[in-house]
Order: sequence, then C-alpha cells, then structure tokens
Amino acid sequence: MLLQKYLDRYLGIPLCHGLAAVDHFAHLFRRDDGDIPVRRILAIKLWGVGNIVMILPLLEAVKEKFPDAELHFLTLGGNADLLEGVTAVDRVHTLPERPAVRSMVALLTTWLRLRRRFDVVLDFEQFARTSALLGYLIGAPQRVGLATPGQGRGILYNARIPYRDDRHMSETFADVARAIGVRVPDAPPVLAVDPRGLAEAEALLSELPDQRPRVVLHVGSGDNFPGRRWPGERFAALADRLVRERGAQVLFTGTERERPLIDACRQQMSQASVEVVGRLSLRGLVGLLSVTDLLVSNDTGPVHLASAVRCPVVALYGPNTPVLYGPRGGPQRVLYRGLPCSPCLTNLNSKTSTCRLPECMRAIDEESVVAACSGLLDEESGRGTLRRFRVIS
Repeated sequence: MLLQKYLDRYLGIPLCHGLAAVDHFAHLFRRDDGDIPVRRILAIKLWGVGNIVMILPLLEAVKEKFPDAELHFLTLGGNADLLEGVTAVDRVHTLPERPAVRSMVALLTTWLRLRRRFDVVLDFEQFARTSALLGYLIGAPQRVGLATPGQGRGILYNARIPYRDDRHMSETFADVARAIGVRVPDAPPVLAVDPRGLAEAEALLSELPDQRPRVVLHVGSGDNFPGRRWPGERFAALADRLVRERGAQVLFTGTERERPLIDACRQQMSQASVEVVGRLSLRGLVGLLSVTDLLVSNDTGPVHLASAVRCPVVALYGPNTPVLYGPRGGPQRVLYRGLPCSPCLTNLNSKTSTCRLPECMRAIDEESVVAACSGLLDEESGRGTLRRFRVIS
C-alpha cells in the first residue's frame, strides 16, 4: 500500500499535468457537440470504507435523477461487499489492493474494459491521482471531481469541485453529485443490513454467551498512519472496566494485519474477551454492528459503518479532525483534544504525517472514554436484546 501511495503521488501529479496539456491542445481541434445523453454513469471511490458509506445516499439520488441510466461503481476489491446490496448500483467493478505490480496490470485491464463506455464519471477521491487519470482515460465526455489544492488532479475534470477543509466530507461529496443536477438528501446515511451479513454475525454470536451489553472494540486504524490509534494498553484497561463494571461482552474486530495489535491488547487484560478477526466479511461486520450495543473505535471505517446502522459509537480522533470525518447519525460521543498541531492528516497533504509522538491520541484519557461509554450505554439500556435495522430482502 505504501508503494502504491508513493507511485500515485510522485508519478500521478506529472502524469495529470501531462495529460491536461495534451487535452488542452486536442481541445483546439475538437468539435463541441452540445449536450450529451446520459446513458451510463461511473462513480469512483477506491479507498475508504467510511467514505463510501457517506456516498451511498448520493448514489440513490443519482439514480433518481437519471432512472434510465446504468450506474456503475469502481472501488477496491475489499469494499465490494458494501455495494452488493445497493439497489441504485447496476454493476460494481473492482481493483486489487495489493501488490503494486498486480494493481498496475489490473488498472490497465480495467481501463481497456471500461474505456468509451460511460457518458459521465463522478470521481469522489479527495487526493489520489489514480482515479483522476483513470477517469480521464476512460474517455467520458463529462468528468466531475475534486480539485484539491496541491494534488494536481483537478485539471483533468470538466467540472472541478473546490475542496474545502472546513466542513464535513459528506457535504463535499454531495457537491460532486450536485454538479450534474442531483438533488442531495439532507439526512445522514442509512446502511441496509444484508441478510447474509446478519446471518454471519448471528452464527458467530450463537457460539458465545448471550451477554449484554455487547461492546465491540476496534483498536486498529487500517494501513494509513498508526498514529491514529489510541494506546493499546488503554483499550485493554477500558475493556476490563466494561466487563467488571457493566458486565459487558467485549469483542475485538480488525483485519488479519491487525491481529498482532489485537493480541497484544488482549494479553494485557485480566478479564475475558473475544476476537473475531477473519471470521466476518465486511457485510458480516455490518451485521455484527447492527446488533451491537456500543462500538469504541479509532478514527477509521467501522465508525461510519456503525453510525449508518445507528449503533452507538464512541469515536477517538487526533491526527484527523471530526469536523471532516466525524460520525453522522445515531447516538455518538466524539473525543478529540484538538492540540495546536492537530489535525496533521488532511486531504491537502495526501493524508500523510511524519509525526512520531502522537500526543493528540495519548491526550484522550481513560476516564473520559469510560464516561462516554457509560453515558451511551445508560441511554440505550431500555431497548431490546437484539437490534435490527432495514434488511435487504
């Protein structure tokens, strides 16, 4: 992933400028055919499960605006589960996440498969050049995307959406859809729970005691910058207190790459807990969160998945600001200390930080997190034993 980001940044910017120069020259000889018929639309969002959750309501709105058009979505393979049950999307195309050589081959084959098939490209990436280059080379006559300062990508679009670093990303994503006349819903995203995902979660939970409250802890932060993580020993102390003081059943979620992090955390605990790494697909994780009483997580995708199924969330922020990426919808507590150096991860710097002393996360003390958890659990204590939300039939 680091190599892919390096190639995207240091090769992507000059490639964007080179293609823009060629396009400008070609435009001098290009005939303007006026309005285009909208028969096929391609939406692109490669990275970021949480970002895709924010985009889902926009896909419904695009389909409502263009009911006769085919709506396709291009993303990374690991995100496909999230889009399978979205009725507005007619087809999902995927790229591999790694290794880099395989990704480059997949980019070439995807371009060959998709070129000259679409009338409109909606690119929801904030800074990556890969999507801008691919969207341009596909050859759609109308291309809409974010012109994030310093990222060299905006010059490849017909409609350039100004990126703003002072409001929630969901609003900036909405501007991409508004550029083609879409009426954007003024409501937080609601994620439908796929019956297969719910079945995965219930099969897993059937092996455990029916113990409530059920609390999921997500101690990782994906591949992007480990400085986003609250210290593992504090997660361990929090988990112990939730078991002792609330009688909670604590489950740890994460990816295979995060298993050592989870194991180290659990080894510091004195109380029993469960880890479910590798036992749930992405849709299964959504199913689990839909029947969970509380999620405590670093700033990463599960925050938005939980929020979209109205699972109560305690979200821990530091290098990123919740102004841009806070949860929307459902009960929540967001802890963010806002040190003078925060945020150091933004779309303006390609979500890259050289900080090696993440005091912004260490400044979130254990008592504050325990209080946030207790407050949400007290508010939710009157509801039933299993929570169910809108299920796809």
